[in-house]
Amino acid sequence: MKFLTSAILALTVASGSAYAQTSAPAPAPTPAPAAKAPAMTLDAATEAKFKAVDKDNSGTLEGAEVTAYKADMTKIDGDKDGKVSRAEFAAAVKGGLIK
Repeated sequence: MKFLTSAILALTVASGSAYAQTSAPAPAPTPAPAAKAPAMTLDAATEAKFKAVDKDNSGTLEGAEVTAYKADMTKIDGDKDGKVSRAEFAAAVKGGLIK
C-alpha cells in the first residue's frame, strides 16, 4: 500500500510539472516603444534667437510670440498645430524664413 501511494504521488508530481511547463502559452512579446525623432540641436545663435522670442519659456512659440512670423506660418509650422517648436524654428532659420 505504501509503495502504491508513493507511486501515485510521484506520478502526480511528475505530470503536474510537465503540465505546468507545456500548458501555458508563451506571452506575446510587447511591442517596442515607437522611436522618437531625434531632437534637433540648435546652434548657439539660433538658440539665442528662439529664447529671445519664447517669452514664457514654454519651449514652443505660440500666441503673441508668433505674430512676427504670421506671414510665413504655413511654411514654418510643419505639423500645423499653430505653434512653432524648436525643430520647426531651426528648420525655418536654416531655410531662410527666419533671419
